[in-house]
Amino acid sequence: MVVCWLVGLVAWFVCNTAGAGVILRAASAEQLSSFDGVVLWYGSSGFVCALVAAALAALVHRGPHRDRGVRDAVASLGAPVAALLVDSVLVASRPSPDWGLFLAPAALSLAGAVAGWLLGRALRP
Repeated sequence: MVVCWLVGLVAWFVCNTAGAGVILRAASAEQLSSFDGVVLWYGSSGFVCALVAAALAALVHRGPHRDRGVRDAVASLGAPVAALLVDSVLVASRPSPDWGLFLAPAALSLAGAVAGWLLGRALRP
């Protein structure tokens, strides 16, 4: 299970770094100042990063425990959910957190993690 979490964290970090680079180069300041722009750019980036991390973690999950749904979910979804929890703590530590701008991309990130887990389960040999 630890290997799954490490693979998921590395995949999430690499994908998130690439996504941040794309957002900085492609998104205008006006887009990132509106709610729709934040959801579009950060939400889609979070969705893709969580999908990739969960799918790769699900693909490397081996052994007799991968057929159990709960253990497989914990192994596959651990990294994306942990990243989302860290983001939540960072948002909450701000002087005046804007939860509206955080919750929509966070929901897309959770949806991406679940979709990645299901994709990883479907792609297993």
